[in-house]
Amino acid sequence: GDDRWVGGGADLTPAYLHDDDARWFHRFWRDVCEQHAHCADHKRFKEWCDSYFYLPSRREHRGIGGIFFDDLNANGSVKFVRDVAEQLMPSYLPIVAARREEPFDELQRQWQLERRGRYLEFNLLYDRGVRFGLEGGEGPLERIMVSAPPLVRWAYKRMPAEGSEEAGYLRFCIALEIGVRRFPTRLYSLNDRSHWHSALRNRDGRLRKVECRGARK
Repeated sequence: GDDRWVGGGADLTPAYLHDDDARWFHRFWRDVCEQHAHCADHKRFKEWCDSYFYLPSRREHRGIGGIFFDDLNANGSVKFVRDVAEQLMPSYLPIVAARREEPFDELQRQWQLERRGRYLEFNLLYDRGVRFGLEGGEGPLERIMVSAPPLVRWAYKRMPAEGSEEAGYLRFCIALEIGVRRFPTRLYSLNDRSHWHSALRNRDGRLRKVECRGARK
């Protein structure tokens, strides 16, 4: 038919919860949505993301959320979804820059692989986009499966130690209390500058600046 629609989003699925990263990510996508207020409702898209990326078999959310939308056909929808695609890396690279040099041990690595397992479970069991691609029947199957993490892990009845960071993050994924309102700190706005900086800490604790190019001019 002639009906056209777009869908997309951006969500964050870390192995550990860092409030600063969550603040950055949620406020970033709120600002993107506000630039397309005629067709993008951040509150609705955030709630949609929380409900969509959910594993009912485990009764927990896949990550810390973000935005999600589908079947969007209002005026300006195509421009909005293009902007979402262009802003994916700017929303994520400052987080990578902040965390990539942090030391980790084998227990933390195993936990990361287990959380990746949750990501794969969702994609294979519940994700509409994966089903859409598989049912299309065109092209090799690998075009769908390459989105999976290269390494994952499952451990039978494994529960993190009480009081650990892992246990806190698991409780968070069950409750999912995060959001802009939980973090009453300064706003990060895409409208303030063409290239913005996130304040990140070196391993010695001193602040450094990492420039993330690609924001809207």
